[in-house]
Formats: sequence, C-alpha cells, structure tokens
Amino acid sequence: MKRKMMWEVSVAVMAAMALAGCTMSSPTVAAGTASPKAGSGSTTAQTGKLKVGIASREITNDYNRDVIAGASALFKAQGGTVTVTNGGGDATKQINDIDTLINSGINVLFIGLGAPAQLAPEVAKAKARGIVVVSAGVGSTVAGTVGDYGGDENLMGEMMSRALLESMGYKGNLYAFWVPGAPLLETRLRILKSMLVDYPDVTLHLVPTDFSPATTQSKMQAVLTANPNKGSIAGVWGSYDQMISGAVQAISQAGRSEIKVAAIDGDRATFQMLYAKGSPFVATVVQNAQQIGQLAAQAAIDTRANKKVNHVFTTAWVATRNNGIAAAEERYGKSIWAELKLDPKVIAKQWPQTQKVSVLQPVSPQN
Repeated sequence: MKRKMMWEVSVAVMAAMALAGCTMSSPTVAAGTASPKAGSGSTTAQTGKLKVGIASREITNDYNRDVIAGASALFKAQGGTVTVTNGGGDATKQINDIDTLINSGINVLFIGLGAPAQLAPEVAKAKARGIVVVSAGVGSTVAGTVGDYGGDENLMGEMMSRALLESMGYKGNLYAFWVPGAPLLETRLRILKSMLVDYPDVTLHLVPTDFSPATTQSKMQAVLTANPNKGSIAGVWGSYDQMISGAVQAISQAGRSEIKVAAIDGDRATFQMLYAKGSPFVATVVQNAQQIGQLAAQAAIDTRANKKVNHVFTTAWVATRNNGIAAAEERYGKSIWAELKLDPKVIAKQWPQTQKVSVLQPVSPQN
C-alpha cells in the first residue's frame, strides 16, 4: 500500500478537533503478522451474551476515540453491549472505573492506556472472575491479558525521529518533549536516544512535560526565551501530536519557522498543523488507531470462542507536506478535507505531492 499526505496549526484547533467523532474504512490485516507483546496464559472465560467494559485512562484526541470506536463497532457487530468509562487522565480514577466495570458483570474488559504496575492487580481480579482482558496502548503486556495491541512503538519512533533528523541536517540543538513515566512515550524517547549515538553533531536537550498542550506551550516559550537567536534551536521532537501542538503554537508566535518539529499519531488536527502558514511542523507518523481497537477486540472475541489469537501491530506511515493528501486520506478518507475546511487542490499547488506514502506493518513468521 502506498499513498501521500498534508496539514495546519493552532492549539485552539487541536482542542476543538479533539471533540470530533471518527470515521474510517475497515483495515486490512496482513496474514501472519504477530506481536511480541502477546499476553500470558488464559483462564476459563465466561460464556453468554457479550458484555464489554472499556476503561480508558483518558479520551482526549483522535487516537483515544478511534481505538474505542474500532473496538466498540466490532463488539456491537457480535451482538455485544459496550460501556465506556473515561478516567480523564487520572490513573486512580481509571482503576476505580475498572473495579466498577468488573462488579457490573462484564465478561470482557478492554483497557485503554495505563501503567502496567497499577493495572496488574485489576487484571488478576478480572481474570479470577473469568473475564477476558485485553489492553491497547499500554506499551507492555500485563500478565493475565490476552495481549497489548497498538502501533510498533520502536518502528514508529525510528520513522518519526528519522524524518526530523533529516530535516535538521543531522546537526544542532534538539529539544525533546515527553511525559516521564508514560510507557509508550518512554519507548519513543529511548529510540531517539539510541539513534543519536550515531549523530554526534546533534545535542539533545530533554524537556519533561505533561499531557497538556498548554503546559508544553509554556515550556517551549521558556526554551525560546533562553535561545533567542535563529539557528540556536534546530529541532523539536514531540512524543505525540496533541501534546506538541503547544510547542508548535509557541514557535509560530515567535516567528521561528526555521525550527523543525515532528511527532506521532496523525490526528485530524495534525494535518491542519502541518499546513498552517509559517508552521514549523514538518512530519508525523500516522497510525491506524481504529485498527488497534479492532485488533484488540477481535483477540478478545477469539479468546472467548477458544480460537487461536493472532497478535498484530497496526499499520503506520510517515506524513509530510509533500505527501499529506494521500497520507490523510489513507486514514480518514476524502471527507477529511471538508471536516478540516482545507482544499487539497490548494494544498497540492503550494506543496507538490511528490512523495509516496509507504504503509508499514511488522510481520512475524510465528503465525
């Protein structure tokens, strides 16, 4: 599969688009693909009508909503009922939500994001009651789950970091924003660090932040104040799109478009950010988030039916200004432009679509 993609900026737009729904065509899952994140063991699963509880740590962007939408659609197609809870970014509330769902009589627990150590006792509790447990986006397997489904964080981290380093010419000061302790984001940062071993002309500066674009904007403003001269900052690495939108806003307001910024997710509003006038945002890795939900849901359904479970990663591809049209349509379809109020013809005139989109998915000989 090959295609192309594009985008524009504003924290306000990012927040507004975070309220939007999500639509997406059914994914194509490559036969025989497997994930090393498969869970351990199984227990006698409850039978009867499918009753699903989805406990998400937060529902703030397209990634969260699309994972839930993909899973919910598949569960409902199987005649199941689905209850969704939102932890609002609070790990304690997510744990309390899980307890409530377990006590409500569900037979499938779907966990979205979270810290493995905190989730482990809840998974054990659910498994002891015969509840099938699957997770998405946790970043590592919690014992007792069918598996943890998501993008290949190592692959996506390399794809995004490569695009950013290329745009920087592999030299200069690079500021990396991430949320300490968040498993997926720690993995992405670890990949960046490993790559920089080969590029001594890049100086890495770590900037811990939280999940709020506003916090990241404030921290980026401080970095810009400390480095007022053009050329003093070559690049800004963002662990995911919505969070780094705050840094993009700060850079744009300062008129420092020479700084290059990249991240991961490919939310709808990221394409706005990519194509905004004077935007420093040059690339994102788009991941098929709805497919993550579908893959995890199918694994839970297959486990209940005593079928073999294939553990697969979702697909991912790099979007730049010169392939953005196809890259956006690969995930959201042609209707994305009406939603964003962008004209792909105007985009193509300013940014010739000369780059191809390569859709990647890890393949394992195990299955």
